Amino acid sequence: MQGHRRHIYGVAEGQRGLITRSDLEAIGVTRNQRARLLRDGTLAPIGRRTFALGGAPPDRLRPALAACLDTGGALSHRSSVALHGVPGVAAPRKPDVLVVRTGTPNESDLATLHSTTWLPADDLTVVDGIPCTSVARSIFNLASLVPVVSVEQVVGAVEAAIQLGKASEPWLWWRLEKLRCRGRNGVAVLESVLVSRSGGRVTESWLEREFLSLVESNGVPVPVCQRRIRARGAFVARVDFLYEALGIVVEVTGAVGHSTREQRAADATRRNRLGTLGLLVLEFTYEQVVGAPGEVVAALWEAIATRGVHLGSTGA
Repeated sequence: MQGHRRHIYGVAEGQRGLITRSDLEAIGVTRNQRARLLRDGTLAPIGRRTFALGGAPPDRLRPALAACLDTGGALSHRSSVALHGVPGVAAPRKPDVLVVRTGTPNESDLATLHSTTWLPADDLTVVDGIPCTSVARSIFNLASLVPVVSVEQVVGAVEAAIQLGKASEPWLWWRLEKLRCRGRNGVAVLESVLVSRSGGRVTESWLEREFLSLVESNGVPVPVCQRRIRARGAFVARVDFLYEALGIVVEVTGAVGHSTREQRAADATRRNRLGTLGLLVLEFTYEQVVGAPGEVVAALWEAIATRGVHLGSTGA
């Protein structure tokens, strides 16, 4: 039993004085031995499957880690925003924890539980030894709490996270686009905050504005935005961007995109129709514009050169 105690202290030391039922089983502690440790005060129960080491010094973050260990989730929403050091949002007394939804109802006396069906590794991190959602996912989750939290708090969290270098506007948009297609709460609120932050200067979408910014900052000729294409007086399509003198169409596609068979067929028909009119159609995805801007710029310059028109005579 003495050897078990050394292992227990070692595990608990790395977990803010906490140890779980699974940890004890891995050490080899039997049910009867666990009962003895509880009786002699070595362990004190916290929650359903977590224990605190008797006599462990106070730790302000212990409740947050206990909530995660006991539920198998990650600190989230207000709690993770505060843990990341983003000011303006106070951590609630009962920690917010995000768990992956299962067939078994989740309950906890230690945490306010929020469930999700999608929690990729990109949205998870560890801060001060506590598993939590990333800054971007935390802010998105914070937005989903409106009106429990105010829109002003979400605005403040976005501004503070960007100013402190804990997040960037493109990164926040990236996560929003990824989460948008899954119909999650918070999409409309966070999108409104980000659009407002940009001064409302959007075209058809934030992604189009980001593309224009990329073009301008790299000295690429600026295309006309939202141009209607006609052939023999009949409407063919409205395109995101057009280099009229070059005959180059540029389309940008968000993370949601068109996914149904009918939508894909309509997109193909549209592209083919534009092609028959002699237009070169370039399409860039959200991932390319935000994650690989150099490739986008290179493709634009190559298309401009291929069309054989001097830059000075391009449409602007």
